[in-house]
Amino acid sequence: MSTDRDVLLSSPNSSANRAGSWRAPATAGPRILRNILCLDDFEEPARQHIPRPIFGYIVSGAETGASMRANRAAYDDLAFVPKALVDTAARTQKTTLFGRTYDSPFGISPMGGTPLAAYQADLVLARAAAQANIPMILSGAAFTPLEKVREAGPTAWFQAYLPGENAPIEALVERVARAGYDTLCLTVDVPVAANLEIGLRSGFRK
Repeated sequence: MSTDRDVLLSSPNSSANRAGSWRAPATAGPRILRNILCLDDFEEPARQHIPRPIFGYIVSGAETGASMRANRAAYDDLAFVPKALVDTAARTQKTTLFGRTYDSPFGISPMGGTPLAAYQADLVLARAAAQANIPMILSGAAFTPLEKVREAGPTAWFQAYLPGENAPIEALVERVARAGYDTLCLTVDVPVAANLEIGLRSGFRK
């Protein structure tokens, strides 16, 4: 049976949580980030800060973007299941994947050409992911050498587009292993180059 103490511990406004695991949102940091409260809040400042062709490339999906919208909609089907009148003081988001424990069950997905948006973006993302102890996947189309990224962030994974010949595949896999990556992601759904309509309309050209 739950006690008054259990109820107090599960309340974010309780003195136990104010002094314990619950924390109010941070207010310190760069001024540009003061109004960023969730991931969706990044889009409009990015639109204003990044040149239009590059922003178009970043937000674009292939063709009409149907698959991109479907992928986003799939996340809307997920929801937290609240637990009432239980002690949540020891709650955690930690999860184990491929034999390694991460602090949260999500990470940073790969994107080629990230330095177009920010200086040394691959290294910045790798360091941030390592600090948060979440995966960061380096794109096979990255501008930064994969060795430098793994050195900057030990939680980094590598994503590869594999050519058809065995020799280049073996050479790439050996290089990834030598760099210290313990997780290799294979992209197998791009047999031909993607038609990035949104990016093209915004003026982006590879």
